[in-house]
Amino acid sequence: GTTTTTMAPTFQTTVPVCSTAVWNQTYSTLVGSLGAYGSTATTLYNPSSIGFDRYGYMYIADISNHRIQRYPPGSNIGTTVAGVTSAWGSSRGQLYNPYGLHVTANGTMFILDTSNYRVFKWQLGEPMGYIVAGGNGNGAAYTQIGVSYAMFVDDQYSVYVSESSNNRITQWSMNNATSGALIAGGNGAGSTADKLSSPYGIFVTSNSIYIVDQGNHRVQKWNFVSILGASLATTVAGSTSDPGPWAYQFNTPTSITLDPYSYIYVLDSNNDRVQKWYPGALYGTTVASTAMASPLAMQFDPVGNLVISDTGYHRTISFNIMCPSPTTTTTLPPIAQAATPVCQTAIWNQTYSTLAGSMSSIGSTSTLLYYPFDVDFDGYGNMYVADYYNHRIQMFPPGSNVGTTVAGSSGTPGSSRAQLRYASSIFVTPSQAMYILDTNNYRILKWQLGEPIGYIVAGGNGNGAAFSQIGASYSLFVDQNNNIYISEQTNHRISKWFNGNTSTGLLVAGGNGQGNTADKLDSPWGIYVDGNGTILIVDRGNHRVQKWDAGASLASTVAGSTSDPGPWSYQFNNPTAITLDSYDYMYVLDYSNERVQKWYPGASYGITVASGSMNLPVGMTFDRLGNLVVADSSYHRIISFSIMCPSSTATTTAPPMLTTSPLCSTSVWNQTISIIAGSTSSAGSTATLLYYPFDIDFDGYANLYVVDHQNHRIQRFQPGSLTGTTVAGSSGSSGSTRSQLYYPTSMIVTKNGTMFILDTSNYRVLRWQVGETLGYIVAGGNGNGGAFTQIGVSYKLFVDDQDNVYVSENANHRITKWHSTNSTTGVLIAGGNGQGNAAEKLNSPWGIYVDNSSGLYIADCSNHRVQYWTYGGSFGTTVAGSTSDPGPWSYQLSSPTSVTLDIYGYIYIMDFSNERIQKWFPGAPFGVTVAATNMYNPYGMTMDPFGNLIVADTYYHRVISFSLTCPATTTTTPAPATQAIVPLCSTAIWNQTSTTIAGTTSSAGSTSSLLYYPYDIDFDAYGNLYIVDCYNHRIQRYPYGVFSGTTVAGSSGSAGSSRSQLYYPTSISVSHNGTMFILDTSNYRVLRWQVGDTLGYIVAGGNGNGGAFTQIGASYGIFADEQYNIYISEQTNHRVTKWLNGNTGTGVAGGNGAGNTAEKLDSPWGLYVDSNQSIYVVDRGNHRIQKWGAGND
Repeated sequence: GTTTTTMAPTFQTTVPVCSTAVWNQTYSTLVGSLGAYGSTATTLYNPSSIGFDRYGYMYIADISNHRIQRYPPGSNIGTTVAGVTSAWGSSRGQLYNPYGLHVTANGTMFILDTSNYRVFKWQLGEPMGYIVAGGNGNGAAYTQIGVSYAMFVDDQYSVYVSESSNNRITQWSMNNATSGALIAGGNGAGSTADKLSSPYGIFVTSNSIYIVDQGNHRVQKWNFVSILGASLATTVAGSTSDPGPWAYQFNTPTSITLDPYSYIYVLDSNNDRVQKWYPGALYGTTVASTAMASPLAMQFDPVGNLVISDTGYHRTISFNIMCPSPTTTTTLPPIAQAATPVCQTAIWNQTYSTLAGSMSSIGSTSTLLYYPFDVDFDGYGNMYVADYYNHRIQMFPPGSNVGTTVAGSSGTPGSSRAQLRYASSIFVTPSQAMYILDTNNYRILKWQLGEPIGYIVAGGNGNGAAFSQIGASYSLFVDQNNNIYISEQTNHRISKWFNGNTSTGLLVAGGNGQGNTADKLDSPWGIYVDGNGTILIVDRGNHRVQKWDAGASLASTVAGSTSDPGPWSYQFNNPTAITLDSYDYMYVLDYSNERVQKWYPGASYGITVASGSMNLPVGMTFDRLGNLVVADSSYHRIISFSIMCPSSTATTTAPPMLTTSPLCSTSVWNQTISIIAGSTSSAGSTATLLYYPFDIDFDGYANLYVVDHQNHRIQRFQPGSLTGTTVAGSSGSSGSTRSQLYYPTSMIVTKNGTMFILDTSNYRVLRWQVGETLGYIVAGGNGNGGAFTQIGVSYKLFVDDQDNVYVSENANHRITKWHSTNSTTGVLIAGGNGQGNAAEKLNSPWGIYVDNSSGLYIADCSNHRVQYWTYGGSFGTTVAGSTSDPGPWSYQLSSPTSVTLDIYGYIYIMDFSNERIQKWFPGAPFGVTVAATNMYNPYGMTMDPFGNLIVADTYYHRVISFSLTCPATTTTTPAPATQAIVPLCSTAIWNQTSTTIAGTTSSAGSTSSLLYYPYDIDFDAYGNLYIVDCYNHRIQRYPYGVFSGTTVAGSSGSAGSSRSQLYYPTSISVSHNGTMFILDTSNYRVLRWQVGDTLGYIVAGGNGNGGAFTQIGASYGIFADEQYNIYISEQTNHRVTKWLNGNTGTGVAGGNGAGNTAEKLDSPWGLYVDSNQSIYVVDRGNHRIQKWGAGND
């Protein structure tokens, strides 16, 4: 005989519905008869779920007949393929009220046998099924299922059961029929995101489950994050616990399916319709509707027809699919909201066009408006206008000036859900859901296009400050999760109303009363929320834009000048609206200045991109093409400035942020100078001359700015030009107005050309934008004084990348910081303890530099040093120069005036009186001259964008440049390395046959090859040998492998006590970079001496022989640690003292008289200090080595 095979089930696929599908509203009845129930082959009794096999056979769960009926294609005569007609029971051959059904391609049925609390897998042709889920009675244990009306079977034959009475969804895998796993709900009945209420139909995709949450009248999407699913769902269709007939609502939905485009189809049972929801949409579209009676199930047939079990009418009906041409009849689904695609080079035509209304013509007809306050667009380019005084929202199709009222009633204010009362702001989703700020009803209405009423999603409880209320408000914003942000003008706050919570808002900005400090707002208006939850707020009463990060308690000003209205580019006057483009540029509608300003991120001024004949415009947005559309309120019209996108070659990009000059690591500077502004010894006020230039800086475009002190002006020189233009002040005309300067001395210029000018004799700092005729005060301006509202005589400033201003107050011996958000009061950050040279004091400070950690480098001019003051510190550390010890040597400075750093942390100092620039390695005890020439009182120094060193050669009335060169790395000497332990091998032994590397046996002498009682030796990082040649009163240095030494300290055979002489030196410690610490024994001092210098300076002792801690006794051993602290083994005082860098000595070992007990030493000699500060002492008179732990007595 023949063998009959059954093909393996194919993976389940979604029904191939065409993308333009519509369904004929004239349905056909497939099985049953309207209102006639029965148990024959052609009748049904409360039909529910429907399924189809690959051959087009239709299967119906016939609930009250307790059977499954199968129908050949085109036939209404059924055959019972499971259960026994009208004979319910609990045997495996019987069913009891089956509600759910799934049929595989080969006809295997999965049947939800509801009143038996089980799921059967039943093969076509078999007399019985077998249990794959439940079967253990009604209950909540995971071996049971509760009352259930729907299920889903995936392509792995896992069964998902929608347990209505347990308010949960469980998954029963194909390999485990004994227990299910919770994948959604199960937290009791409820309407929160973690709960379900009587769930019904379900649909499972590869990564989520869609649940008809019937009792909550919504569809929940529950993502799979593991085998057990997610803990929270999101609502993707319907309105939680809000049943109704509107497009955004359901009323007792029962069934769900998806098409290949992820569009959701929901059988809305009590509304007798099938709703189609686009992904992310806020409302559905009716695709099938007729008079039905409690329909419970819906399915696509194999060709895409919508088949419905019209349960209460005991029939199954079909709505036939049609696929019209996509070019003629279909509307594409709304796209998700995205930043308006404004091109990077965008400019806007200043000849505007009128889109709606008529200039100065008030009216309520379809072509007129009455104070339009706001405007927005949907995904199809339709324009929506909040027609304020007409109490309505008008919609204008693209290209039409004839509007249709889509919300409210023209001229009829009211508080019903069909009415508006002075609607001031609107936000429209791409899918045409309107969020309307109904100002005088103190509420937000969500209103679907085409509906006669809206519903309240925020406020609606009257005017007030409780978080269940909103105050008078004029702007709102809706984020991508449909959370609503409300700018409450009278409450001076921004509140956030979460999607799904219409009863209470949450404070997210302001709310601390009216004010202009960083924690307050004053009558806020427009708002914009970015993807991180950061809120940009038009703080109207303060004439600024505030940036409020999510969760922050304080804002920062990102546009405008706090409480300082005006027409200049850095100012606003009553701004009302804001939006951003995809590059994070801000666009602000400047109401009283009747213009739109564009602000680059971090900029200190705006650029006008749209202005014209406007009259108090209130609202602004981009349309779908990037045109700027303005609600020109008092002219009763909507106008558009059309976008243009010129070639990028013609545009100026946004100014880059402030960065450190990009120096090469091998930088050297050509000592042949070039003059880049002014003329040597020629003072003047023409465009080519200068008169005592004090300072210089550069913008991001390499323009040079010069503080022309005696001319009371700032000159700007374009690259390569010797002709300047006055950009601030007035040549030869000093004064105290905001358009004048009075002996300015310093300036900082941002990359985009914002100047911060130290206007010295006006005791103020002005922030001045290039192109403006005046600046505004950001520090001082209250006369000369020591109060923190004042600045004293000052010669230098610094501005960080947050536009905070640091002022070096020369006469007040302090540095103050003036925050960008507070121009009234400065904060002390260094000095301020009076004039002096101690670590906590300054003496006439000059140049300053602030690093990335907010540490401050200060040219402490009259102390002839540079101090580093850590952020929040109470004292400074000397990092360059010798305190109160001016001079020309490499370790010294003489009246330094400017300081800057490169990207490697090297310090560059304008050494004023020495007419040179010194470069100091971090931690080095001396500087290296990198630029020097014949200068005359040079005050200012900086690097240009190319790394050239630029000097304001003040008394020569010129600006000069030392050009940068970058030799190959093979020619440079790296920065000295830090001291490290000698890398001995663990098995070290030493050859007992010695080698002489300096001197000659038994031959004393003072030549370069002889020594006279050498006492000590050390090495630098380059292998050079240093010898303490005691009786020659000198230090000799021998390069590696060379037997001829060079005197690097002292003078051969010439003992003495000057700083260029030594007197029987006995010990030396040499740092890796060649700094020598020399124990000058018979002078009772330690000298710090840099190789190449002709003298050293005293770092310990020098006050004669004695036992005071300002003195040292006869000593023969020294050690210098990597912080340059000096340890001295004082033989005659029987102690070891530690001399901190720049301080007096402290006893750290011995000092209790000569002796051999543990607390005493006897004539100590050599010593070594380890990294833990433990001291090893050669206790010579006791013939032992003593270890003295740090801090031990």
